[in-house]
Amino acid sequence: MFEMTSEFLNLLGIDPKRVRLEWISSAEGTKFAKTANEFTETIKALGPANIKKVA
Repeated sequence: MFEMTSEFLNLLGIDPKRVRLEWISSAEGTKFAKTANEFTETIKALGPANIKKVA
């Protein structure tokens, strides 16, 4: 399902780096915080999304 979502986003012109899937246990608070911070930095570095309009 995630692969299909990535392909669909690509068709819309959305960089696949804007979506991330991580398996994190509720007991892994530190890992969650680290992952969230890393992903936030990735999105900031990518800048605004240039989304294609679908007719």
